[in-house]
Amino acid sequence: MIGNKFTAVNEIGSKSGFIDVPYVPGANSILDHLNTSYYHVHGKSFVYPDHSDAITLIAGSGAWDLTGSIIEVIPANAMSLSAFDLHWINIADISGNGEIQIDIFKGLGGSEVRIGATRSQRNTNQSRENANRIQIPQQVANERISCRLSDNTSGALSCAVSFEGHFYA
Repeated sequence: MIGNKFTAVNEIGSKSGFIDVPYVPGANSILDHLNTSYYHVHGKSFVYPDHSDAITLIAGSGAWDLTGSIIEVIPANAMSLSAFDLHWINIADISGNGEIQIDIFKGLGGSEVRIGATRSQRNTNQSRENANRIQIPQQVANERISCRLSDNTSGALSCAVSFEGHFYA
């Protein structure tokens, strides 16, 4: 850049550009950022599962036990339109009173990588079963998403989850 004028077309980019997934700082043009930002707000939205029951998660048996199973929520190849991200996790049917944490993972079974988490609770005075805002890195098309539940009780609480998100195309 010279003064306040761009000297190379690649700094401005093309009308069809998008930010790379995974994001690489400095690798994208101005239009890559603008297009991606537009679709972040106005991309085609989805719910998953769509017109189907939410996915049940079951915690391990001890307080904050991390031995509960990592359960697939969005199968590989289900989000094939384009890169996507998730903004809401809907939590329902918490089986008992206590605090819960839901860890969110990407990747194939046995090689999952944690990409986010959210917490909720249920008690005798109030049930907190609703949608929680989440923020995860943008995911490549066809990425598998799964979750694991843990809780602060000595039992093994369960809950049902579904996601709301959008595509970048």
